Amino acid sequence: MLSTLITALIFGCASGGSDTYSSTPADHSTATAPGAQAASSADAESGFAGVWQGTTLASCAAFAHLPSRCDAEQAVTITLLQSPDGKFTGRYTCAYGNMDCYHENTTGKVIDVTVTGARMNIRVLMPDATSCIYTGINMNQAINGGYTCYQGGGLIEEGSWRAHRSY
Repeated sequence: MLSTLITALIFGCASGGSDTYSSTPADHSTATAPGAQAASSADAESGFAGVWQGTTLASCAAFAHLPSRCDAEQAVTITLLQSPDGKFTGRYTCAYGNMDCYHENTTGKVIDVTVTGARMNIRVLMPDATSCIYTGINMNQAINGGYTCYQGGGLIEEGSWRAHRSY
């Protein structure tokens, strides 16, 4: 299913079309339709779909779960796909920066995304059941935010997250 969505995204972009998915014909009149605000809200949220590439930097706070991970840096990519109903799915990859990814979790699945204005929260589930939340504000297709990771209900790592939308 993921490959189908990616293929649709690629062909949609390659065709140059900017139409949103809709089963109703486009209304080209100058009058504003009653559902126009809902459509513009969905269009604004679609600005979050794409490939977000960046880095994480673990905090060196005194309460850090593993002090040895102080300033651990990783290269993180989060790919977000948005379905016609506005819901997001996606995947997560992590690569070595100056340390291995936490618990060697190099992949993950995006299980929840919330968008409020320019703020985005992404929850990622890792193969070992670790869950991380990446949050930030989208300003000109760049994120300056943070992340927190949990296991068994307890905080195991937190830090900063910087990313840019590469596609």
